[in-house]
Amino acid sequence: MDYNPFTHSSNFVGLLNSQQSISVGSSQVPTLVSDDVGECRERRKWKPSDDIMLISSWLNTSKDPVVDNEQRSGAFWRRIATYYAASQKVVGCKEREPGHCKQRWHRINELVCKFCGSYKAATREKSSGCNENDVLKKAHEIFYNNYNKKFTLEHTWKELKNDQKWSDQSSTKNEGNSNKRKGDEGGETSNSQAERKRLAGVKAAKASGKKTMVEEKALKEFESMWSIKQQDLAAKEKLSKMSLLDSLLAKTEPLAEYQEALNKKLISDIMFN
Repeated sequence: MDYNPFTHSSNFVGLLNSQQSISVGSSQVPTLVSDDVGECRERRKWKPSDDIMLISSWLNTSKDPVVDNEQRSGAFWRRIATYYAASQKVVGCKEREPGHCKQRWHRINELVCKFCGSYKAATREKSSGCNENDVLKKAHEIFYNNYNKKFTLEHTWKELKNDQKWSDQSSTKNEGNSNKRKGDEGGETSNSQAERKRLAGVKAAKASGKKTMVEEKALKEFESMWSIKQQDLAAKEKLSKMSLLDSLLAKTEPLAEYQEALNKKLISDIMFN
């Protein structure tokens, strides 16, 4: 068999080309993986349905009597994240971290509290002929004028405005707790519990004071009426004695012994009483 150097040369060149092709292909793999990782790490936006589910998670977890007052912040938000992840509406989606749930809740809570103030102001300005839509539109205008931005969380306001627990906490916050965020722990802190008990005690004391004043007033009125009644009875008794004395003095015949004694007693009573 004849030896052909050109045949071996062409085979060697083909081998080099195939290796170069593999090398180039393998160098492109990290780029593709990097792109996929970047897409996975892209921050997922909160949709209205996500907000509603987060609110439901917060309300149900904070109302749990087992964890309401004794829950630490970290454990509380882990429970909320778990409750949120268990919803059928978010099954298959990337899980929300407890910290993300906490940040979103604080933003919702803050803006909804502000909008509640705007809505109350709009309600006070309500004129005859205005309906609920007019009041809501006015509330949005007041919110924009106060904070220089639109209120875009109306769906969360509708979800929270009628909830008693959230309303109680937001009212407490708005009335004088501006430097302390309510709802971080889900339940009430020991300080807020003490404050609530103190306020309840003050209210009870005021109610008791009012009750005492009413009772005292009624007692004074009764005593006054009883005094008048006694004076009236005394006057009638005196008139009766004077009438009896007149009848005794009018007798022309000598008085019997008992009549004489009665006559003296009547004169004594009338003169010295």
